[in-house]
Amino acid sequence: MPTSRTEAQAGFTLLELLVVLVILALSATAVMTVGRASLESARVRSFLVEAESLFRDARTAAIEGQSQTSVVIDAKGRRLSFADGGRTLEMPRGLSLDAKVAVPKDGSLPAIRFFPSGSSTGGELSFGFRGRNYGLRINWLTGRADAQTL
Repeated sequence: MPTSRTEAQAGFTLLELLVVLVILALSATAVMTVGRASLESARVRSFLVEAESLFRDARTAAIEGQSQTSVVIDAKGRRLSFADGGRTLEMPRGLSLDAKVAVPKDGSLPAIRFFPSGSSTGGELSFGFRGRNYGLRINWLTGRADAQTL
């Protein structure tokens, strides 16, 4: 038995503890939601860096091998790949693609071709993810690939 009024009021009630637990649960849920969105955005940024690298590697291969090299843009299959079946890059979920490139007359998939001189057919790939736009431009004269946030 408490001996004084102060001792009787010491501690927390069950209701106070439940309120604190609910606040902690809501905070944890908010942090997890923000973390998941950040992870998805990081995957998209990582994809753009890898795509830029893929185009640079194709240009380098064309110069070193003194032969034409192509990167195929498969919008339906959601991937970018070397035409010879080498390296392939899968697009993350939720990422949209709009490509402005030369379309082959033979009905094959669009591609950006790189020539032994270092030049290319050029093109622009626009990616969208959750209201943000990203671009990957390949200069036709120099073959240089540049990724950027639009």
